[in-house]
Amino acid sequence: MATYHDLFRVGKQYLQKVADTQQGVIKEAAKMMGNCMLDDGLIQLFGLEHNHAFTMELFYRAGGLMPYHGFNVRDLVLRSKVSIDEFNDPNFLNRSDIIDVMWEMYNVNDKDMFILTSDLGNEGCVIDMAIKVKEKGHKLIVVTSIEAAKKAESKHLSGKKLYEFADLIIDNQVNVPDLAIKLDDKTMINQMATLTGNTIAQMLTAEIYRYLVDKGHEAPVLLSANVKGADVHNKEISDKYLGRWNA
Repeated sequence: MATYHDLFRVGKQYLQKVADTQQGVIKEAAKMMGNCMLDDGLIQLFGLEHNHAFTMELFYRAGGLMPYHGFNVRDLVLRSKVSIDEFNDPNFLNRSDIIDVMWEMYNVNDKDMFILTSDLGNEGCVIDMAIKVKEKGHKLIVVTSIEAAKKAESKHLSGKKLYEFADLIIDNQVNVPDLAIKLDDKTMINQMATLTGNTIAQMLTAEIYRYLVDKGHEAPVLLSANVKGADVHNKEISDKYLGRWNA
């Protein structure tokens, strides 16, 4: 029977693999992202289903940096762009019009760059987003599992995978399905993609902070609402960005 000791043991192995193999590319990504921030650009984030956790890890979170914005497919329903029945259609995420509608719903600046997150990188709308990003001339970082993505069948009409559009690829080092602990011949438990993905997000935060400070700039760190004066501080660093989240 599996125990939490097994999870910690395997989880540490996955995290160590990320640390051993992705250090250089994470530093390169942090430099790209830091330069975007210094140029008053936002880093636009997008991932589907559990990959949306990467967006949540970075976008407007205490202890994180301010210049992010998250694309969220649920906003299509909240803003009455699609019906709840459309959203619940099993083929919804492969519709070719989703990204165009989302793009018009938000306010993307020419200075912005993008991070797209997908373990397989084969979903139709994620690839549509990558195509749109590159057509508009934005830099693109992709967080994916290279080994799994190369084996996956593309769900896009082009037959392409997400990593093929990237300026920089960060490999989250997971298998697909991303299960770690084997219970028997048929059953495995404990997903690793969120563990490695969110750790990569925090590694980027640390490296961007170091990069900005080393260049003599103050890093726009959001304070927890529990800290005295946090509301004033957060408003000061967010005001110039908040109007750029929505069209």
